[in-house]
Amino acid sequence: MKNRNLFVILILIVLVIVIPVSAAKQGYGNRFQENQNLTLPEPQDYDLSDTEITDLLFMREEEQMAHDLYMVWYEMYSIPIFRNIGEAETTHASEVQFLLDRYQVPSDMIGNLSSGYHNPDIQTLAAALADQGAQSLTDALKAGVAIEETDIADLDKAIANTTRPDIIQVYTNLRNGSENHLSAFTRQLS
Repeated sequence: MKNRNLFVILILIVLVIVIPVSAAKQGYGNRFQENQNLTLPEPQDYDLSDTEITDLLFMREEEQMAHDLYMVWYEMYSIPIFRNIGEAETTHASEVQFLLDRYQVPSDMIGNLSSGYHNPDIQTLAAALADQGAQSLTDALKAGVAIEETDIADLDKAIANTTRPDIIQVYTNLRNGSENHLSAFTRQLS
């Protein structure tokens, strides 16, 4: 009888621990970012300004562009930095997508390298950087530096355009990731 009671207690303990962790990983306020569980504060309201919407859509497509170019250069040059950072950009795009979904902002206009990007500035940048990166490995690494420097500057602008803690937290995490990516590309060029 004691063994049965002990078994029931152990099952209850496991359920108390596993169910909340499982729920958190299914999108109930927590997000997984680069091996860290990220808890975002809930917004007080869901009415974004036009600038906040524009910034979210821009950042989502910019993260997509970075991913697309890095994966192209990985196929061309087969060095892990492009694959690894490209995969991180997928996580970054997912974080921005989470915010778009949270605020019910339609994101069906997000393009990619093969179909073209919706934002003309991103389309122009992607075309120029794709051409640059196709020239040589060194040029691709320099294009990676340009992507990350541009991303950091754009994130700084987007952070300045909002007071929403959840959006600022995601943008700040993306900016930190871009700083790491920039350092990695710079080291490769040294």
